Formats: sequence, structure tokens, C-alpha cells
Amino acid sequence: MPQTDAWIAVSSLIKGLQEAGELYSRFMSYHNEDSYGAGNYLREQCEIAVIALETFRRDFDRSLPKEAANRIDSFLGSRLARAAKDASTAQRGARGALVGLAAVEAEITYILHGRQEQIRARSERAFLLLQRTLAVDGDVQRRWKEAHKGGEVACERLGSLVLLSQGIYAFKVDAIGARTDLVFSEPPDESLLFRSVEGLVLTEWKVADAANAIARFKEARIQADLYKVGPLAGLELTGYRYLVVVSQKALPHTSIPADETSTSGITYRHVNIVVEPEVPSRAAKK
Repeated sequence: MPQTDAWIAVSSLIKGLQEAGELYSRFMSYHNEDSYGAGNYLREQCEIAVIALETFRRDFDRSLPKEAANRIDSFLGSRLARAAKDASTAQRGARGALVGLAAVEAEITYILHGRQEQIRARSERAFLLLQRTLAVDGDVQRRWKEAHKGGEVACERLGSLVLLSQGIYAFKVDAIGARTDLVFSEPPDESLLFRSVEGLVLTEWKVADAANAIARFKEARIQADLYKVGPLAGLELTGYRYLVVVSQKALPHTSIPADETSTSGITYRHVNIVVEPEVPSRAAKK
């Protein structure tokens, strides 16, 4: 199970226990007697949640952000976590464990969500950097003109270098739905990725003009949909995929599809990289 899905399951369990704890607290405020042992049952469920957290920590030891791993370890080593496993603590243990579980759930959710946003922001910055560099750097523009003539492979190789300069490893999908390096056309070294980049992003690059841009974007989407490999937990941007069309001149807005979100929650970003961009003032006059 991917890290994102695994954490959603743990988070949902903890949040459900929070609601049960609040309900239990309200009942006890009306009638301070626990005749049916609900408090001890709640403590047992907290123990299950702690074990689920331990399992999550162990399963994703290599890929969890260091800050998240440290926060989980701190909680698991606390009296609050131990109380959840101590049958003698009953409702006292449940109260303490619930507070600790709620706190660590909020922290880890924030950290993991923040990591995804950071990867997305770096990806967007890389495409912005590339387009602006093409507008002001003649040497870079000349290299991209040659790449544009050479086709999509040449463009995706140059594009991967720009993304890597921003800490993003861009990859594409091969015929069986696995990750492929844009430069060497082989599976990436995962251990190297964990040591060297901030995030991974799925990209599909095409070369087009105004006449065939829509068809090229569709081709890129079809190829991106082939992706079958589970994401590298904590490192891969799971909610966004980039469909990039490189053109000599800017494409008409009608040739660039709006971003789409699939039924599985993945947003497909449509990006047009223009090799010979016009400065905004000239484009406005036209």
C-alpha cells in the first residue's frame, strides 16, 4: 500500500477514536458510571491505533520525512503511548492516549501534506524558470531550437535538467507502466533518488504546433495513464502529473486543455513551453 493511502487509514482510525472519546466524555458527564466497561474498550482501541502507528513507522522507515519519523518516534516512546497498552489504566489510559494520538495525527498529516505542496511548488517553479530563461537567454534558446527540431526525446532530456536544478526528478512511463529516466531511458536508482532530490514528478513531453497540439496533449495523457507503479512514499508527487507540449511559437489558448482531475483524484496539468516566446508587450500589440 502506498504511504499516502496507509497514512489516510491510520489517520481515519485515530479521528474515529477522537469522536468516540468525545462521545464517551459527554455520557460520563451526565452519569459518572461506566457499568459496561466502555472506557476500557476505548483504551483497547487506542492500543490498536498505537500498533497501527508502529506498523506505519516500520513499513515506511526509509521514505518518511525525517521530521515525521522523529515525531512518531517521540510519541511511541511516551507515557501516553505506553498507557494505551496497559490494561490496568482503563479509561485513564484511554484519555491520555487519545490526546497523544490526536496530537501526533495532526502533526504527521501537516508534515506529509506540506511535503507534497513543496514538491508541487518546486515543479511549477521549474517550468516557470524554463519559460523565462527561454525569453532572455539566447544560448539556451538556441539549444532548445535544436531540441525542438530533434523531437520529444531531445526536449524531455533538456527539460529534465531544468527540473533537476530545482530538486525535482522528472520521469516518464514506459510501455508497461513503470518509471523511466528521461536522460538514460532506464529505471531510476531509488536509493540515489532518496539521497539527492526533493521529489519525483511524472511528466510526458511532446512536440507540437497549433495544428496538432490538442492531439499531442491527448497522446501525453494516454501515456501518463499507463503508470502502474506504486509511488515512492514521501518522495513522489502523487496528486499531479504534467503533460508538456513544446512548441516553436505560443499555442492558442484553445489548443491548451484546461487542467483535469481524474476520478482517482489526480490532476493533469497542461503546460506549453514556447521555444521562441514573444515578450508580453509585443504579444499584446498583436
